[in-house]
Amino acid sequence: MDQRYIFKRLTLFFVPIIVSVITIIMAWLFLPGDLWPIWGLLLLSYFISPFGREVLIPLTVIALLELHGASHMVMDIFLIVATIVFVDVMCSIFLLWNLDLIKHIPRVGKWIEGLEKFGKAKLRKSRWKRHGIFAMLSAYVALPFQGSNGAASTIIGLFAGMKKMRIWVAVWTGSLVGSLTISILAFTIGQHLFLDLFDNVAWKAISLVIAGGIFVYLFGNYYAHRKKHRNPR
Repeated sequence: MDQRYIFKRLTLFFVPIIVSVITIIMAWLFLPGDLWPIWGLLLLSYFISPFGREVLIPLTVIALLELHGASHMVMDIFLIVATIVFVDVMCSIFLLWNLDLIKHIPRVGKWIEGLEKFGKAKLRKSRWKRHGIFAMLSAYVALPFQGSNGAASTIIGLFAGMKKMRIWVAVWTGSLVGSLTISILAFTIGQHLFLDLFDNVAWKAISLVIAGGIFVYLFGNYYAHRKKHRNPR
């Protein structure tokens, strides 16, 4: 195998991880000692836990209010938004650079590659479709659905045939708008309102149905396309 290709693959794989580690170290060095555990818990929970922004941001706001009240609200909102956007953006760029590795898996790779080509062909025909799917993906990231994070949204964008840069910008836009809105409302209207609305089985079920419906729609359209061209009348 070409050494340049191996170097490129290793670079694309490890650069997002290295940047993330450096960011965590910088936060540990410069954040006040009483703020570091709150920030670290938000970062870790958003990255690995099943809870989304709609639950984790209000919980973080509660912790910050107990720590120093509302006197640092602007800086607290900035810290929360920066953390959420950072996780979404880094997960997105890692997948954008490395998800194509699954194309080397027999059968699965052909399906994924075919799905992407099918989506790109449909988007290439219409500028309005390209604008529309960008707006819909940005909105999906911004809305408080469980699983509407940078990772899931990036996969949806790739399967829909979007260009990588447009996916990344959509994740940036949606994550920034969504986390900023939830943070401001959590500080001003109330944290428990968000927890009552979104931290329940019904909302999680709705979120899963919506995410599952999107993937079923994408795969279903491609399957129908394959079947039609395999058995033309």
